Amino acid sequence: MKKVSKEEPRQYDKNLNGCLYLISTPIGNFDDISLRAIKLLETVEILLCEDTRKTKKLLSHLNIRRKNLVSYNDNNASNKRPEIINKLLSKINIGMVSDAGTPLISDPGYKLVKDCHLNNIKVTHAPGPSSVINGLILSGLPTNQFYFGGFVSSKKNLKKKQFIATQTYNMTGIWFDTCLRINNTLAVMLEVFGNRKISIARELTKTYEEIITSDLNSVIKIVDEREENNNPLKGEVILIVDGYVKKKFDIETLSVIIKNKLERLSFRDTVKEVITETKLPRRVIYNEAIKIRNDLYRKI
Repeated sequence: MKKVSKEEPRQYDKNLNGCLYLISTPIGNFDDISLRAIKLLETVEILLCEDTRKTKKLLSHLNIRRKNLVSYNDNNASNKRPEIINKLLSKINIGMVSDAGTPLISDPGYKLVKDCHLNNIKVTHAPGPSSVINGLILSGLPTNQFYFGGFVSSKKNLKKKQFIATQTYNMTGIWFDTCLRINNTLAVMLEVFGNRKISIARELTKTYEEIITSDLNSVIKIVDEREENNNPLKGEVILIVDGYVKKKFDIETLSVIIKNKLERLSFRDTVKEVITETKLPRRVIYNEAIKIRNDLYRKI
Protein backbone atom coordinates (compact mmCIF):
# COMPACT_ATOMS: atom_id res chain seq x y z
CA MET A 1 0.00 0.00 0.00
CA LYS A 2 1.79 3.09 -1.23
CA LYS A 3 1.49 6.17 0.93
CA VAL A 4 1.68 9.70 -0.33
CA SER A 5 4.21 11.94 1.38
CA LYS A 6 2.70 14.34 3.89
CA GLU A 7 4.32 17.20 1.96
CA GLU A 8 2.51 16.40 -1.29
CA PRO A 9 -0.78 18.23 -1.89
CA ARG A 10 -3.85 15.99 -1.92
CA GLN A 11 -5.44 16.12 -5.38
CA TYR A 12 -8.19 13.61 -5.90
CA ASP A 13 -8.93 11.90 -9.19
CA LYS A 14 -12.38 10.30 -9.19
CA ASN A 15 -11.29 7.97 -11.99
CA LEU A 16 -8.25 6.75 -10.07
CA ASN A 17 -9.64 5.55 -6.71
CA GLY A 18 -12.89 4.85 -4.95
CA CYS A 19 -14.43 7.24 -2.43
CA LEU A 20 -15.10 6.89 1.29
CA TYR A 21 -18.54 8.27 2.15
CA LEU A 22 -19.16 9.18 5.79
CA ILE A 23 -22.93 8.88 6.20
CA SER A 24 -24.81 10.50 9.08
CA THR A 25 -27.79 8.51 10.35
CA PRO A 26 -30.61 9.36 12.81
CA ILE A 27 -29.86 9.62 16.53
CA GLY A 28 -33.31 8.37 17.52
CA ASN A 29 -36.04 9.26 15.06
CA PHE A 30 -35.58 7.30 11.81
CA ASP A 31 -37.45 10.00 9.88
CA ASP A 32 -34.52 12.39 10.34
CA ILE A 33 -32.42 10.70 7.65
CA SER A 34 -31.56 12.69 4.51
CA LEU A 35 -32.40 11.72 0.94
CA ARG A 36 -28.71 11.73 0.07
CA ALA A 37 -27.93 9.36 2.94
CA ILE A 38 -30.66 6.96 1.76
CA LYS A 39 -29.26 6.98 -1.77
CA LEU A 40 -25.75 6.24 -0.52
CA LEU A 41 -26.94 3.45 1.77
CA GLU A 42 -28.50 1.85 -1.31
CA THR A 43 -25.62 2.32 -3.72
CA VAL A 44 -22.21 2.08 -2.01
CA GLU A 45 -20.56 -1.22 -2.78
CA ILE A 46 -19.48 -1.86 0.83
CA LEU A 47 -21.01 -0.40 3.99
CA LEU A 48 -18.86 -0.20 7.11
CA CYS A 49 -20.92 -0.38 10.31
CA GLU A 50 -20.04 0.13 13.94
CA ASP A 51 -22.60 -2.60 14.73
CA THR A 52 -24.18 -4.41 11.76
CA ARG A 53 -27.22 -5.40 13.85
CA LYS A 54 -28.16 -1.78 14.54
CA THR A 55 -27.55 -0.76 10.93
CA LYS A 56 -29.79 -3.60 9.72
CA LYS A 57 -32.67 -2.16 11.78
CA LEU A 58 -32.28 1.20 10.04
CA LEU A 59 -32.03 -0.41 6.60
CA SER A 60 -35.13 -2.49 7.30
CA HIS A 61 -37.06 0.67 8.26
CA LEU A 62 -35.96 2.24 4.96
CA ASN A 63 -36.84 -0.91 2.99
CA ILE A 64 -33.24 -1.22 1.81
CA ARG A 65 -32.07 -4.74 1.15
CA ARG A 66 -28.38 -5.04 0.68
CA LYS A 67 -25.38 -7.22 1.35
CA ASN A 68 -21.77 -6.30 2.05
CA LEU A 69 -22.29 -4.95 5.55
CA VAL A 70 -18.87 -5.02 7.21
CA SER A 71 -18.27 -4.58 10.92
CA TYR A 72 -15.80 -1.76 11.63
CA ASN A 73 -15.32 -0.73 15.26
CA ASP A 74 -12.68 -0.12 17.92
CA ASN A 75 -12.10 -3.84 18.35
CA ASN A 76 -11.21 -4.66 14.73
CA ALA A 77 -10.31 -1.35 13.07
CA SER A 78 -6.54 -1.84 13.14
CA ASN A 79 -6.79 -5.19 11.36
CA LYS A 80 -9.39 -4.15 8.79
CA ARG A 81 -8.03 -0.74 7.84
CA PRO A 82 -5.34 -1.93 5.35
CA GLU A 83 -7.88 -4.12 3.53
CA ILE A 84 -10.36 -1.24 3.31
CA ILE A 85 -7.71 1.10 1.92
CA ASN A 86 -6.77 -1.46 -0.73
CA LYS A 87 -10.41 -1.81 -1.79
CA LEU A 88 -10.71 1.96 -2.10
CA LEU A 89 -7.54 2.00 -4.18
CA SER A 90 -9.25 -0.59 -6.41
CA LYS A 91 -12.00 1.93 -7.29
CA ILE A 92 -14.56 0.48 -4.86
CA ASN A 93 -16.83 3.05 -3.21
CA ILE A 94 -17.33 2.46 0.51
CA GLY A 95 -19.78 3.99 2.96
CA MET A 96 -19.33 4.29 6.70
CA VAL A 97 -21.97 4.69 9.42
CA SER A 98 -21.90 4.69 13.21
CA ASP A 99 -24.64 3.27 15.42
CA ALA A 100 -26.32 6.67 15.44
CA GLY A 101 -25.55 10.21 14.36
CA THR A 102 -22.43 11.45 12.61
CA PRO A 103 -19.49 9.05 12.20
CA LEU A 104 -16.16 9.80 13.91
CA ILE A 105 -17.70 11.89 16.73
CA SER A 106 -16.70 9.68 19.69
CA ASP A 107 -16.86 6.78 17.23
CA PRO A 108 -14.16 4.83 15.37
CA GLY A 109 -13.01 6.06 11.98
CA TYR A 110 -10.63 9.01 12.13
CA LYS A 111 -7.58 6.81 11.47
CA LEU A 112 -9.27 5.44 8.35
CA VAL A 113 -9.87 8.99 7.11
CA LYS A 114 -6.25 9.84 7.89
CA ASP A 115 -5.04 6.85 5.84
CA CYS A 116 -7.34 7.87 2.99
CA HIS A 117 -5.69 11.30 2.88
CA LEU A 118 -2.26 9.68 2.83
CA ASN A 119 -3.29 7.54 -0.15
CA ASN A 120 -5.01 10.19 -2.29
CA ILE A 121 -8.43 8.68 -1.62
CA LYS A 122 -11.34 11.09 -1.60
CA VAL A 123 -13.42 11.34 1.58
CA THR A 124 -16.76 13.13 1.68
CA HIS A 125 -19.63 13.44 4.11
CA ALA A 126 -23.39 13.16 3.76
CA PRO A 127 -24.29 15.43 6.72
CA GLY A 128 -27.09 14.86 9.15
CA PRO A 129 -27.99 14.50 12.83
CA SER A 130 -25.47 14.98 15.62
CA SER A 131 -26.35 14.56 19.30
CA VAL A 132 -23.59 17.03 20.22
CA ILE A 133 -25.15 19.85 18.18
CA ASN A 134 -28.73 18.88 19.10
CA GLY A 135 -27.93 18.95 22.80
CA LEU A 136 -26.13 22.28 22.50
CA ILE A 137 -28.85 24.17 20.65
CA LEU A 138 -31.58 22.89 23.00
CA SER A 139 -29.64 23.72 26.17
CA GLY A 140 -30.20 27.47 26.29
CA LEU A 141 -26.47 27.95 26.91
CA PRO A 142 -24.15 30.00 24.67
CA THR A 143 -23.60 28.45 21.24
CA ASN A 144 -21.08 30.87 19.73
CA GLN A 145 -18.10 28.92 21.10
CA PHE A 146 -17.98 25.41 22.53
CA TYR A 147 -15.72 22.41 23.04
CA PHE A 148 -16.50 18.68 23.05
CA GLY A 149 -14.90 16.71 25.88
CA GLY A 150 -16.05 13.26 24.74
CA PHE A 151 -17.05 10.60 27.25
CA VAL A 152 -16.60 11.36 30.94
CA SER A 153 -14.25 8.87 32.61
CA SER A 154 -15.84 6.25 34.86
CA LYS A 155 -13.03 6.75 37.40
CA LYS A 156 -13.52 9.65 39.79
CA ASN A 157 -9.88 10.79 39.86
CA LEU A 158 -9.61 10.79 36.05
CA LYS A 159 -13.00 12.46 35.76
CA LYS A 160 -11.84 15.25 38.04
CA LYS A 161 -8.68 15.70 35.95
CA GLN A 162 -10.82 15.99 32.79
CA PHE A 163 -12.86 18.80 34.31
CA ILE A 164 -9.89 20.61 35.88
CA ALA A 165 -8.20 20.67 32.44
CA THR A 166 -11.15 22.67 31.05
CA GLN A 167 -11.98 24.63 34.21
CA THR A 168 -11.01 28.03 32.79
CA TYR A 169 -12.33 27.56 29.24
CA ASN A 170 -14.59 30.55 28.60
CA MET A 171 -16.89 28.56 26.31
CA THR A 172 -19.66 26.00 26.64
CA GLY A 173 -18.51 22.44 27.34
CA ILE A 174 -20.20 19.28 26.04
CA TRP A 175 -19.71 15.80 27.52
CA PHE A 176 -21.19 12.33 27.10
CA ASP A 177 -22.05 10.26 30.18
CA THR A 178 -24.35 7.51 31.40
CA CYS A 179 -27.11 7.88 33.99
CA LEU A 180 -25.56 5.03 35.97
CA ARG A 181 -22.90 7.45 37.23
CA ILE A 182 -24.62 10.81 36.72
CA ASN A 183 -24.76 11.55 40.47
CA ASN A 184 -21.01 11.23 40.88
CA THR A 185 -20.31 13.20 37.70
CA LEU A 186 -22.52 16.12 38.77
CA ALA A 187 -20.92 16.17 42.23
CA VAL A 188 -17.42 16.35 40.71
CA MET A 189 -18.55 19.06 38.28
CA LEU A 190 -19.89 21.13 41.18
CA GLU A 191 -16.60 20.68 43.04
CA VAL A 192 -14.49 21.76 40.06
CA PHE A 193 -16.71 24.22 38.16
CA GLY A 194 -18.71 25.71 41.01
CA ASN A 195 -22.46 26.28 40.68
CA ARG A 196 -22.52 26.88 36.92
CA LYS A 197 -25.47 26.49 34.59
CA ILE A 198 -25.81 22.99 33.17
CA SER A 199 -28.18 21.22 30.82
CA ILE A 200 -28.85 17.47 30.72
CA ALA A 201 -30.18 16.21 27.38
CA ARG A 202 -31.46 12.67 26.86
CA GLU A 203 -33.57 10.65 24.42
CA LEU A 204 -33.03 13.33 21.79
CA THR A 205 -35.50 13.28 18.85
CA LYS A 206 -37.40 10.42 20.51
CA THR A 207 -40.87 10.40 22.08
CA TYR A 208 -39.57 10.98 25.60
CA GLU A 209 -36.97 13.61 24.74
CA GLU A 210 -35.98 15.50 27.89
CA ILE A 211 -33.96 18.66 28.54
CA ILE A 212 -33.17 19.73 32.13
CA THR A 213 -31.46 23.12 32.42
CA SER A 214 -30.61 24.95 35.64
CA ASP A 215 -27.64 25.56 37.93
CA LEU A 216 -25.68 22.53 39.13
CA ASN A 217 -27.08 22.58 42.67
CA SER A 218 -30.65 22.61 41.37
CA VAL A 219 -30.01 19.88 38.79
CA ILE A 220 -28.42 17.65 41.44
CA LYS A 221 -31.53 18.12 43.56
CA ILE A 222 -33.79 17.24 40.60
CA VAL A 223 -31.82 14.07 39.84
CA ASP A 224 -31.92 13.01 43.51
CA GLU A 225 -35.67 13.62 43.74
CA ARG A 226 -36.26 11.60 40.57
CA GLU A 227 -34.43 8.66 42.13
CA GLU A 228 -36.37 8.97 45.39
CA ASN A 229 -39.63 8.88 43.41
CA ASN A 230 -38.55 5.77 41.46
CA ASN A 231 -38.29 7.78 38.25
CA PRO A 232 -34.52 7.97 37.70
CA LEU A 233 -32.85 9.23 34.56
CA LYS A 234 -31.99 6.35 32.23
CA GLY A 235 -29.64 5.70 29.35
CA GLU A 236 -26.88 7.90 28.00
CA VAL A 237 -26.98 11.65 28.50
CA ILE A 238 -25.35 14.74 27.06
CA LEU A 239 -24.07 17.22 29.61
CA ILE A 240 -23.78 20.82 28.41
CA VAL A 241 -21.97 23.07 30.90
CA ASP A 242 -21.65 26.84 30.90
CA GLY A 243 -18.14 28.21 30.38
CA TYR A 244 -15.91 30.01 32.83
CA VAL A 245 -16.66 33.66 33.47
CA LYS A 246 -14.01 35.63 35.32
CA LYS A 247 -15.61 37.46 38.21
CA LYS A 248 -14.34 40.65 39.79
CA PHE A 249 -14.15 40.49 43.56
CA ASP A 250 -13.47 43.55 45.65
CA ILE A 251 -11.80 42.94 48.98
CA GLU A 252 -15.05 43.47 50.89
CA THR A 253 -16.92 40.82 48.89
CA LEU A 254 -13.99 38.42 49.20
CA SER A 255 -13.91 38.92 52.96
CA VAL A 256 -17.61 38.03 53.27
CA ILE A 257 -17.12 34.86 51.23
CA ILE A 258 -14.13 33.76 53.32
CA LYS A 259 -15.81 34.60 56.64
CA ASN A 260 -18.93 32.59 55.77
CA LYS A 261 -16.85 29.57 54.85
CA LEU A 262 -14.59 29.78 57.91
CA GLU A 263 -17.67 29.51 60.10
CA ARG A 264 -18.35 26.00 58.81
CA LEU A 265 -15.11 24.75 57.24
CA SER A 266 -11.50 24.29 58.29
CA PHE A 267 -9.01 26.98 57.32
CA ARG A 268 -7.45 24.72 54.68
CA ASP A 269 -10.79 23.77 53.10
CA THR A 270 -11.90 27.39 53.12
CA VAL A 271 -8.84 28.54 51.19
CA LYS A 272 -9.23 25.64 48.76
CA GLU A 273 -12.92 26.34 48.06
CA VAL A 274 -12.47 30.08 47.65
CA ILE A 275 -9.62 29.55 45.18
CA THR A 276 -11.85 27.20 43.15
CA GLU A 277 -14.78 29.62 43.15
CA THR A 278 -12.98 32.91 42.56
CA LYS A 279 -9.90 31.79 40.56
CA LEU A 280 -7.96 34.45 42.46
CA PRO A 281 -4.28 33.87 43.35
CA ARG A 282 -3.77 31.62 46.37
CA ARG A 283 -1.55 34.26 48.02
CA VAL A 284 -4.36 36.86 47.98
CA ILE A 285 -6.93 34.48 49.44
CA TYR A 286 -4.54 33.01 52.00
CA ASN A 287 -3.49 36.42 53.36
CA GLU A 288 -7.09 37.62 53.61
CA ALA A 289 -8.16 34.37 55.29
CA ILE A 290 -5.37 34.78 57.89
CA LYS A 291 -6.62 38.28 58.77
CA ILE A 292 -10.24 37.14 59.09
CA ARG A 293 -9.32 34.07 61.15
CA ASN A 294 -7.27 36.21 63.54
CA ASP A 295 -10.19 38.65 63.89
CA LEU A 296 -12.55 35.79 64.66
CA TYR A 297 -10.18 34.42 67.32
CA ARG A 298 -9.91 37.85 68.99
CA LYS A 299 -13.71 38.02 69.29
CA ILE A 300 -13.90 34.64 71.04
